[in-house]
Amino acid sequence: MDQFCSEAYFKIDQLNLSDSPNRNQTNGLFLFNRYQTGDSLYYTGLRVDGAAVIKKKIFGTYYTMAVKKVFTNGTYDRDKNQNLLPLHEWIGVRSEVSTQADKSVLIKIFTDVGRTGNWQLAAEAIDDGQKYGGAPILAPGYAGIRTDFMDVKFDDYSIKAN
Repeated sequence: MDQFCSEAYFKIDQLNLSDSPNRNQTNGLFLFNRYQTGDSLYYTGLRVDGAAVIKKKIFGTYYTMAVKKVFTNGTYDRDKNQNLLPLHEWIGVRSEVSTQADKSVLIKIFTDVGRTGNWQLAAEAIDDGQKYGGAPILAPGYAGIRTDFMDVKFDDYSIKAN
């Protein structure tokens, strides 16, 4: 079983509330995992609507594997309540991606709000090739970070094999 863990701390300094039609509830703070191409990868993260998410992009199509509300301080609204994630506070996002003995891929996302060192499991999903666009992504690939429509500081970004 191969397992990789990537993590980073994010601090949102400012929102950039453009009129772009791409600014919506699915924007946020994300880690890329097993990035093969721009059209083939897993990603985990925290969305501005307060949800933790695990997605797979395969052949250019996104599949939501898990979504779970983490921040419950209101309801997202594009015009009136654009972000439920804490501002000016360190937020840790950790993903663990592992190939299981049966060649399925287990993906977990953890959070550490306030940089306490206390990581909490936020969501998990298994890609067994039965849904989410077909076969699991088994090759290691690249890793990365993405944010949307905000100015963000990053700290302690790491990738390690477990």
